[in-house]
Amino acid sequence: MDSVDNILLIPKPKAVELLNGKLRIGKNSEFATLFLDVDKEILSDTYLDQMNETFLKIGWRVRRGRGNGTSGLNVKIRLDPFEVNEPQGYRLTIQDDVEILARDREGAHYGLQTLKQILRQAGKDIPRLRINDFPDFPNRGVMLDISRDRIPKTDVLKELVEKLSELKINQLQLYTEHTFAYKNHRKVWEGFSPLTHEEIEELDKFCKSHFVELVPNQNTFGHMSKWLIHEEYRHLAETPEGFVAPWGQRYEFPFSLSPAVPESLKLIEDILGELLPLFSSSKVNIGCDETFDLCLGKSKELCKERGKGRVYLDFLLKIYTIAKRYKEKVMFWGDIIENHPELISELPRDLVPMIWGYEAGHPFQEKCKLFSSTGLEFYVCPGTSTWNSFVGRSENALKNIVNAVENGKKFGAIGVLVTDWGDNGHPQHLAFSYLGFAWSAWLSWNSITPDIREFLQTLNVHVYETGEDIATLVYEYGKLCERIFYTPNGTPYFYALVYPDRMSSQIERYNLDELRELRNHIEELDRKTASLKNCDIREQLLNGSEFVKLGLNVLEFLKLYADVQNVPDEIWERFAQALETFLMVDYRRIWMKYNRPGGFDQSVHKLSRILRVRNGDSSGLIF
Repeated sequence: MDSVDNILLIPKPKAVELLNGKLRIGKNSEFATLFLDVDKEILSDTYLDQMNETFLKIGWRVRRGRGNGTSGLNVKIRLDPFEVNEPQGYRLTIQDDVEILARDREGAHYGLQTLKQILRQAGKDIPRLRINDFPDFPNRGVMLDISRDRIPKTDVLKELVEKLSELKINQLQLYTEHTFAYKNHRKVWEGFSPLTHEEIEELDKFCKSHFVELVPNQNTFGHMSKWLIHEEYRHLAETPEGFVAPWGQRYEFPFSLSPAVPESLKLIEDILGELLPLFSSSKVNIGCDETFDLCLGKSKELCKERGKGRVYLDFLLKIYTIAKRYKEKVMFWGDIIENHPELISELPRDLVPMIWGYEAGHPFQEKCKLFSSTGLEFYVCPGTSTWNSFVGRSENALKNIVNAVENGKKFGAIGVLVTDWGDNGHPQHLAFSYLGFAWSAWLSWNSITPDIREFLQTLNVHVYETGEDIATLVYEYGKLCERIFYTPNGTPYFYALVYPDRMSSQIERYNLDELRELRNHIEELDRKTASLKNCDIREQLLNGSEFVKLGLNVLEFLKLYADVQNVPDEIWERFAQALETFLMVDYRRIWMKYNRPGGFDQSVHKLSRILRVRNGDSSGLIF
């Protein structure tokens, strides 16, 4: 670390100045000691205990007090809002000792995280330097979908929190539809290994100790199928027997709560009243997105009388009123209300629209300008582009996040929330999601777009924590989709495997030579991946790659035979056996290692849909 360019930090600080010389680290055992001279009112004993656990992973113990200068490193931490003006900002100075000067407790924590990243790269000494740093957005979050079958184990969630905290992410939302153990609604979550009351409280406490706010996220309007399929709740549905989606496909299940049924609000009162008090956060996300069937069923006459936008807004405001009993600020997805701009001015000032869009060219400028003109606080919500892909869509993710952050900053967004969805069985492993998490963490703190090579190198050091080039492999797997035709919100090989009956119109967009070249490239990536020493990452990447190759098999079938029902029996049997063995052996093994068992069977049901299509069952959307 002889120059600024050699210091790899994520997010990159606003300003780094190298001073003369280096500071020798005192170390007389396996672990060096970081002596923190800091008041308990700034950083508590509980916080120091947590930091000690994370610093031990890089060879450092954390102790309160001062050392003698030969057995570790002295760090003085103090707050001074007059010297550090920006909220969450800090000044880190390394000379004969280390000083972290911050505006607030959050800034002190972030200064310590930056020091940790410097120490992770240090040998016997570290450069003398001065860093001045603060975030571009006060709220920097990650949303993880835990309702599309996959719920990580608690220790995996805690590991995620530790990583996000180091990346200066300060908000985590776990997207929930049915995966909380509601006392009076066992029928809805039974078999899904939901989060319990005790687990939420434990995770909330753990997040707080890492300066991460765990924000409850419970959908309350659309995306309620997992409730409404049960007879006890079906009467609350807008369309109990399903509906035809705006894109023309039949959705065979009830989807949204109906504003025309008064008991809908009683259910919302019950679930929010039980869930929200478990979180120390002052915020809640009530969802309310993609209400595709609104006005197609029980509220049809109401919509004729009052208009679709008005019916949506009235029900949204009723849900907001319930949520306000427990939380100061209420978030909701802005995709429906933005279609009725004349109504946006009626939204309460503490109702926060979350502006989402997941393609590289999403019109964030138009959407941000719309909400900014109303004076409302709002977030921009790009995505990791991992869902419906198996291995991600790297370039789309990076461009989508840059687009969101640039326009969010331009139009005054108060936060960035990068989303990681789990559509159609949530087959993508968490190792692929860290690319988007880290890119968003970097840009939401320091919105200057980094050089991709520097970013990947930094990702290896601080996220994957390895000397191996894992980040480049993740990035390259995510670029596989660019070697074949474009499909929005997913990859061709994903849709081919899960929805082969809907890909017939795409056959002319590719040829067999392209598929063979792509397969050869995958094999090259697989050889590099197989040599990785990090077995956890290695198995996740190779498992995702196997999914891609299965999808390419289906694309080849479609090119040769036009329909999977036309594939010769002998060829089909080999494919079907390979798919079933893969799902029930390799995929199952990795799933159970990192995730709760509930949801696995549902994921396999979705990912094996092609076997039912072969037998003539081409039923509609699967949730």
